Amino acid sequence: MTLVVVTVVIVVAIATYLTWLASRLDRLAVRVDDARTGLISQLALRVEVAGELARRCELTELGEAVERARAAQVGPAGGGPLDSDTEAAENSLSRALRSPGVTATADRAPDTLHAVDVAAARVALARQLHNDAVRDVRALRARRIVRVLRLSGRRPLPTYFEIDDALPMRGDTGGRNDHAGADGRDGDGRRGSTTRDGPARDGIARDSGRRDGSTYGRDMSRFAP
Repeated sequence: MTLVVVTVVIVVAIATYLTWLASRLDRLAVRVDDARTGLISQLALRVEVAGELARRCELTELGEAVERARAAQVGPAGGGPLDSDTEAAENSLSRALRSPGVTATADRAPDTLHAVDVAAARVALARQLHNDAVRDVRALRARRIVRVLRLSGRRPLPTYFEIDDALPMRGDTGGRNDHAGADGRDGDGRRGSTTRDGPARDGIARDSGRRDGSTYGRDMSRFAP
């Protein structure tokens, strides 16, 4: 009788643990999806305000970078991957936004320039939240028991989104300070974001790795312009 009880307890414990693992994988998958949606939204917003600045101040180089980024966003907005083409286009836009020509628009279009800098900061934050979520999923899916029992099902392994999101240095023009991101590596050798861009982003970075489910909206609301 004692052996039967012990066996039942062990089976129940194993079943409970496996159920918890599967549930956590599901929650993390939702978190990645939310973060991805938020990142795509912030990238689109940055393109729009950067395009407005390019039109108002007749910045040809910025306008070209905006068009490349806008074209690269069509795929991800329709459910496609955030691939290397998207990363390259967004990197080009990031560099254009830090150019002296853009900084020089502070006198002509200060409000639009400020909106551009706010959008750039929100992109950096959204990318951090996305990469934090991806890191957590990859770490859990790397566990032997998850791989052997295929608890993640047929879901594709999410990938990091790596772009240059260093913020522009505007001096006294009302822009944001320039802080380059510093990427660490997770257990499978890939990079996860540990970008440091001020108290608001630090607080969110610490919290985001400990929460599951739909957290993107709450995190972004703490970084209001």
